[in-house]
Amino acid sequence: MERELKFLLDHARIPALPNGYRAAEAQPRLHLLDEYLDHRGQILTAGWRLRRRRSDGDVLRYTLKSERSDGTSGPLSERIEIERAPARNEELPPEIVATLAEAGVDVAQVLDRLQPYLTLRQERQPAALSNSDGEIALLSVDEVRAGAATPEGERRWTELEIEFLATVSLEARDRAASELTAWFAVQPGVTLGGESKVDRAARLLSISL
Repeated sequence: MERELKFLLDHARIPALPNGYRAAEAQPRLHLLDEYLDHRGQILTAGWRLRRRRSDGDVLRYTLKSERSDGTSGPLSERIEIERAPARNEELPPEIVATLAEAGVDVAQVLDRLQPYLTLRQERQPAALSNSDGEIALLSVDEVRAGAATPEGERRWTELEIEFLATVSLEARDRAASELTAWFAVQPGVTLGGESKVDRAARLLSISL
């Protein structure tokens, strides 16, 4: 399960944090190439998004994400996430194939015909985020460029993403989410988010999902 906060920034640096929160020394910048794949919208219709990611010094990875759960709102979102690197000679990791099949996707027809409908290029500055509970999240400033073949065009924005660690309790997560949201809501240069990158890119590029 992926649980994260999103905020839009009008700059590309880690903003000031509330008292009691601290960001570790920033990790090396990452360059990410994300392609969202489908065939005739069958994966989207089943309620999933399939991403193929290439990044600096890492293996190719596929991620299957559900739509945002109904129990979250505002900048906090929660989604089912399956992320795997395919084994040698595999097109897609078996767990992702099985999940799509269970969702009603005709995998025999779709998976051999996957094409990117959206491409995101990101420059990411990550850092560990801690408070009195210890390390609670991975914070990152993402400079995003979104593009699509149809319609042609590109849109850019910068966002702050705070992804909570799976080891953090729901109580600690909810408390931190509330405190961070209240803080960033009044900070200059920061706007409350909530849209996924895919949803925002699709809206800005006039792509129907």
